[in-house]
Amino acid sequence: MRRFLALVLALVMLPMPASAADVEIVPGSNINLVARDTRIPVTVKNNTDEAVTVVVKGVATSFRLEVLDSAEGLIPPQSSALAELPVTAIANGPVQIAVWVEEKSGERLGEDVIVDINVAYEVEIFLLVSLAVAMFALIIVGVIRTAIKLGRRRE
Repeated sequence: MRRFLALVLALVMLPMPASAADVEIVPGSNINLVARDTRIPVTVKNNTDEAVTVVVKGVATSFRLEVLDSAEGLIPPQSSALAELPVTAIANGPVQIAVWVEEKSGERLGEDVIVDINVAYEVEIFLLVSLAVAMFALIIVGVIRTAIKLGRRRE
C-alpha cells in the first residue's frame, strides 16, 4: 500500500507540460522600423510555476518585411522574457506580423498575436547622408574661417 501511495504521489508531483493558457505573448504597441536589418522585440509571459523553454516564430502578412528566423528562450516561472525575431525590410509601408509561441516539440502555446509595424528603412540612409553633409559643411566653413584669419594676420 505504501508503494502504491508513493507512486501516486510521485505521479501527482511530476511536472506537467505548459498548457496554452499558461504561456502567452503580451501584446505590444506599434513598432516603427527604420533599419533594413533588425530584430523585433516580442514579450512572452510564463504563468506557470516552472521555467519553460519556448520558440517564438512569426510570419509577415506582406512582402515588405521578411522574418528570417525564430527565437528560442528560457522563461523563468511567473515572469516574462523578451524574445527578438530577426527581420529584413524589403520595402516601405505598413506590415503586420503574426507571432506565436511553440514548445520545442512543435506544439503551439497560446494564440497568435498580430504585431503592427511601420517600415521606413530609407530613413536610416537619409539620416546618415544628412549627418555627413552637415559635417562636411562644418569642415568647409572652418577651413574658410581659418584661411581668412591667417590672411588678416599677414596684412
